[in-house]
Amino acid sequence: MLGLGRGALLEVDLQLTDDSHWVCLHDATLDGETTGSGPVAGRSRFEIEQLKQRHPDGRVLAAAPLFLDELAERLAAAATGARIQLDLKLDRRALDGLARARFKAAVAPIAGRFDLGGEDWALVQELAALAPGIRPGFETSPLAGGKGLADRGAAERFAAAMVEAAPEAAILYMHYRLIPAAAAFGVDLVGIAHGHGHEVDAWTIDPGIAGLDGLLQLLAETGCDQITTNAPLALEALWRQRP
Repeated sequence: MLGLGRGALLEVDLQLTDDSHWVCLHDATLDGETTGSGPVAGRSRFEIEQLKQRHPDGRVLAAAPLFLDELAERLAAAATGARIQLDLKLDRRALDGLARARFKAAVAPIAGRFDLGGEDWALVQELAALAPGIRPGFETSPLAGGKGLADRGAAERFAAAMVEAAPEAAILYMHYRLIPAAAAFGVDLVGIAHGHGHEVDAWTIDPGIAGLDGLLQLLAETGCDQITTNAPLALEALWRQRP
């Protein structure tokens, strides 16, 4: 993988198969990301290994979907400082003893090279306990509610909720719109997170979003620790082109 060779921090989403193997897929169904169809949880590892991945534009790729144990082997072999951020996309009820054992076997030997995040903080904590040294993270965006941050009170309530929900999180993940929305009411979400010992990741920032230049400047000024993007090289080029 190119990112591993270049020492990047890569986000990888996780789902569980019917036979409790961790597979690197974002969606709960196979249709969008592979040549298969139906729920990921309804297929075995063997069945998914017979499929091919799809590019976001629909093209069929040469590689089969990647499993967590395979990813961990590649990360361990990478002679760079590459890291993997694991993003949990599954329901905690899908987790059984075999899934826990396989997570530990894959991640624990190199736990220090993994981050682990998700919306279910209890699930993050449970899996992090199986791999001491992993950096646990919490996805804060659902705490904002469907209406976002419409006024200063909403921004302050969100700020309080994000630090109370996951006090042991090393990093808080926030949808990028939340940071300028709160800033408009004088609430510095990044600064508040830092004050409670959390780093901040803003996601997902790609070229073409409205107000990109101002957003990047705000994130830099507030000390945002990292951003998630689908186009790192293009975003870097835009940053370097700033006046």
